Amino acid sequence: MFVYNRCTSDARVLKEARTLTGAGHQVRVIAVLDPSTEPREERDGFRIVRIERRPLHYRLLRWARIAAGIGRRRRSFTWILAPLALVGGAVRRLLLAPHKPLMFLDYYWRAYRMVRADPPDALHAHDLNTLPVAAALARRLRLPLTYDAHELYPEISTLSTREAATWRLLERRLAPRADRTLTVCDSIADELTRRYGLTRPTVVLNCPTAASANGAPAGARGGGEPLVLYQGGFAPNRGLETLVRAAHGLERGTIVLMGWGPAEEDLRALIAREGVEERVRIAAPVPPEEVVARAAEATVGVIPYEPVGLNNTYTTPNKLFDYMAAGLPVAASRLPELTRFVEGGSLGLTFAPGDPAALSAVLNEMLEDPDRLAAMRRAAREAARRYTWEQESEKLLALYDG
Repeated sequence: MFVYNRCTSDARVLKEARTLTGAGHQVRVIAVLDPSTEPREERDGFRIVRIERRPLHYRLLRWARIAAGIGRRRRSFTWILAPLALVGGAVRRLLLAPHKPLMFLDYYWRAYRMVRADPPDALHAHDLNTLPVAAALARRLRLPLTYDAHELYPEISTLSTREAATWRLLERRLAPRADRTLTVCDSIADELTRRYGLTRPTVVLNCPTAASANGAPAGARGGGEPLVLYQGGFAPNRGLETLVRAAHGLERGTIVLMGWGPAEEDLRALIAREGVEERVRIAAPVPPEEVVARAAEATVGVIPYEPVGLNNTYTTPNKLFDYMAAGLPVAASRLPELTRFVEGGSLGLTFAPGDPAALSAVLNEMLEDPDRLAAMRRAAREAARRYTWEQESEKLLALYDG
């Protein structure tokens, strides 16, 4: 398996590796090393091997930073060192432009060499950003390849126009080479089929294990002030600003943002600017195995994603199934997949994305009717019995058995 992250908390990758290991396969995950992780790790019977990123431009960037720093600090020798500072600054700007592609190429090269030296029986690319190296190895070693599309990658809202076009071209060329394709929801499966003429991908939902649901009885929190929970990453276009501003219209309850990410400081500043410190608080994330139990302490779970690009429009985030497992009623943006699960399963209510007043109105409607809230909680628990990793993983096992 190839994954372009640390592989410490990627629930889908870890569950798939654990499932295949349990079925008797020997699984090796090729991930990325950073200062917080170890180069090699044994977990649940499978191996994680993390690649240290050492692209050539890292060394050149270090030289450029040193040169620019010397030129700025040694003012008494400005006439000698100013050119050094200018050259160092120019080199740094030049190298930062292709930084992302060089980082990916470095991972591909090191992963390729590592796997070619010790070939497996099959290859599994998690997301489009690892498909180039997996496809190259599959072609070279004549191995079966599975493409696991965690999302509609070229439509990620944070990509630049050039990045999106590049990934779209790569997916068009490489996705048809996979022997099997997996993805996370019906809408993305249909879109991949339409775009690339694939045999319709197998949909494996990102559900938690049945044990997670069993360990988090509905209503675990009991009485007291209602808690409105957002659980997950703090990233652009997830509607977190809308959720913070919805606090102005919330008649009762506290909004809890439990997670991490690059937008955290901006969120703290927004909470202060809006003057809602008494109604909104940020809580630290918890390990994946504790997510459902902690969610069960809340009253309502919120998914406020905004339809910025098709990837967000078709979102079925892990938190949707975690909320179900925790027995939480759900307030979600009115997007195709979320509406299908939330309204179709009577798990909660949907609202117009990006509208704080609509979100607060939905939350007030849910919180003011205890009987309706209890019915939604029962529906969530019932859905959690249908949507478990044990059931979804049967599709993964069938694919590899085939």
